[in-house]
Amino acid sequence: MPVTLTSNANTNGFLSNNFPHAPPRLYFTAEDDDFDDLTLEEWRDEGFHVAYLPMAKGGKEYRGRLNGLGSGLGIGETFGIVAYGEAASFCLEHYLHPGANKLCALIAYYPTAIPDTRNTRFPSSIRVLVHLAGSTVGVNRTQQLLGIQGKRRTIQRRINPGIGTGGTLKIAYPTYTYDDAEPGFAEHDLDEYERVSAELAWSRTLDVLRRAFRRDVNLEKVWEENVQNKFFTRSTSGTLQTLTTQKEPRVTYAPTLTGGIGADELRRFSEDLFIPSNPPSLRMRLLSRTIGADRVVDELHMSFKHSQHMPWILPGISPTNKQVAVTIVSIVCIRGGKLYSEHVYWDQASVLLQVGLLDPKLVPEKLREQGVHRLPIVGREAAMQILEGEDGKRMNQLVPGWGSRVSGKEEGEQAEEETETEEETAEGDEEDEQKEDDEQDQEDKEDKESTQTEDESGEVEEDTDEAEREAAETQDEADTTEAENISDGDKSSRKERDTSQQEQKPPQRMRNEDKGKGKGKGKVEEAENE
Repeated sequence: MPVTLTSNANTNGFLSNNFPHAPPRLYFTAEDDDFDDLTLEEWRDEGFHVAYLPMAKGGKEYRGRLNGLGSGLGIGETFGIVAYGEAASFCLEHYLHPGANKLCALIAYYPTAIPDTRNTRFPSSIRVLVHLAGSTVGVNRTQQLLGIQGKRRTIQRRINPGIGTGGTLKIAYPTYTYDDAEPGFAEHDLDEYERVSAELAWSRTLDVLRRAFRRDVNLEKVWEENVQNKFFTRSTSGTLQTLTTQKEPRVTYAPTLTGGIGADELRRFSEDLFIPSNPPSLRMRLLSRTIGADRVVDELHMSFKHSQHMPWILPGISPTNKQVAVTIVSIVCIRGGKLYSEHVYWDQASVLLQVGLLDPKLVPEKLREQGVHRLPIVGREAAMQILEGEDGKRMNQLVPGWGSRVSGKEEGEQAEEETETEEETAEGDEEDEQKEDDEQDQEDKEDKESTQTEDESGEVEEDTDEAEREAAETQDEADTTEAENISDGDKSSRKERDTSQQEQKPPQRMRNEDKGKGKGKGKVEEAENE
């Protein structure tokens, strides 16, 4: 009989949050009498009712036990099988023929032999997935002559890398190959365990099982709770509560190698280096989100003013008060409803350029002699191009000779001119950023003044009335002088007095007009930065 594994954890599991029915049954099978406990525990954390079925000697006894797995299931209930090695080969052949109407998914890890890759068709009710490892695998083929089925032969075939980078094989049923792995790569207690291949195969397996059992999980909500605690609530305890406790969680900010592994290190990182270091000016805008079986991938536009020490993105760098805009990609893995890992990437060269720590003109002399006049790096233009999409016009500016070439000029001369133009643009961007800061400071100052008490407002009104009276007296004197000068026919003096009159208008009105213009422009530029 299958060995049923229980847990001290919540037996309802992660999936039961949305599905109050009994957890789906998932049977694991392999040659040995026992199996990798950590793997079984991880699948139990995903909400499955896990049991282990040893293959033992195989044969009729094993076949009979496989046939009995669906017994006791109610109407509409199904089960899945995850098999390894020899047991995987046995199951692939056993369930090739119709009859197991309760089986909804069959996952085969590194089987020693697989069914014919050309024309094998599994029953439509079963979702099949095969993970191959090693250099060769046996292929079972049954010869037919005049419609009569002959003996089965097993032919050894070399495993090719598949197409693309994912190792997808173009055969009759879904199959992946893992070049850097040997059979046993997905079992933690074996020397052949290989983490990268194991986690990739896990994601693919989880996707097939959830589809087969028709179970959906809201990964987005889990991730958003983590983001809320990190950036908005700014709660270390809340952030740590979203992390898994079954494995060591890890967070890696790749460009600066900051982050942590394990709850203790991540607590220290959050408390000391991350949460308190983010300035009030930090803004994030979600550009895209991709959700997989166990991962959420975010593409974000992030902008901030480097007004305080930010160890996670600019470690060891004092505040430069420079504006920064950069595109960030975050890849989050979620296990059992908790965050297991987060990998974050961005263009660090762009960040260093924007804060003034990297000069694109500093080309090594050897490369300059070869005609290189500028380092192939860009600043905020990269983030703005992604943000603006099809409205952006910054493509291929670093490629020598791209676009219309200036007649009669060498590429080097043209590159120097392009560099000068880019430098002028960068200087203009800095001026615009400074102008935005000044306008923002002015707006803040005006907003502060507008919220003063009524007594203070009264004093301001009295001062304004006094200024208006003085302006009126000045205007009367100017009118008298103007009349005398006109009678003398002095037109040039009249022109000067007209200008003088314009300058004598009440200053409060001019400030209001300038405030309206400046505020409108500030909103546009601020929106562009965000």
